[in-house]
Amino acid sequence: MLKIKFNQDLFDKHISKIFNKIIPKLSKKKILSYKLNADEINCLKYVGDNLKDILSSNVSKLKGYMFYFQLKYPNSLGIEGQKKENWNPLYKILRDDIFENEYNNWGGRTVEYNAYEFVSTLDLKTCPYCNRNYTFIVDEKSGKLRPEIDHFYPKSKYPFLAMSFYNLIPSCPICNHTKSNKDRLDLINPYNVKENDFKFSIIPNNIDFFNVENKKYNFNSFELELNGNKSNIEVFKLEELYKQHKDIVLDILIKKAYYPKSYVEELQRFGFGSDEIYRYLFSNYKKDEDLHKRPLSKLIKDISKELNLI
Repeated sequence: MLKIKFNQDLFDKHISKIFNKIIPKLSKKKILSYKLNADEINCLKYVGDNLKDILSSNVSKLKGYMFYFQLKYPNSLGIEGQKKENWNPLYKILRDDIFENEYNNWGGRTVEYNAYEFVSTLDLKTCPYCNRNYTFIVDEKSGKLRPEIDHFYPKSKYPFLAMSFYNLIPSCPICNHTKSNKDRLDLINPYNVKENDFKFSIIPNNIDFFNVENKKYNFNSFELELNGNKSNIEVFKLEELYKQHKDIVLDILIKKAYYPKSYVEELQRFGFGSDEIYRYLFSNYKKDEDLHKRPLSKLIKDISKELNLI
């Protein structure tokens, strides 16, 4: 898991543009045109009155809205596996007519402010959930390509959160589909990730593991461990996925044997900085704010640090 860097300009633009698109659909005249009971009409009025706050709320406040709607307006929530013909009229309006309708329009390239601009401005190079896959964007007349956008809290259950800024997480297809519509309140949102929330480590399988000999390391000499929020690790299958990358750790172990501290010190005498040497040896970024730029960068940094290579 990597932290997404907050972009104030994008945040302001998103709230303004999306608010102006949705609020006409929640006008008094429009609301009264629906065949709903008084409580359901009050729900739509509440959404209209609080729309800007719903769009801009941080993760903690989004949870507050979720609990409020569960208690006050349960008919506004989706039911997993329910067929469309059985949807409650209020839920259908919130989802089909208002929020998902806007999300679908925003997801294309024809509107002035769209999902392509959103992910391009965030400039997130790899998936924040796994840091294994690139999330590049291509937006040309001849073709289009962008990462998928995960709804951290599923829009199928909470349609009124479908366009909330902190609920829109650019991600790779694997993570988006693996998470799917799981409604887990114990997950850490990428905007809330702290430096040491997730950390990779090596578990040696023999007592002399750290006595460096470049010929002794193999896939059976160690295990790879990921510590952090268990829910995120479980939902995104991070342990299972990263077991496939033991070869990267093996390469680091071998480099430790070939490039001892004396070699690093020699490079420093030639005027190279520690960051430059690290980039040269491991083809990786060192600063946390740069880790999104290359797949597996968090793994490489954590293991390199554990082996006292940086």
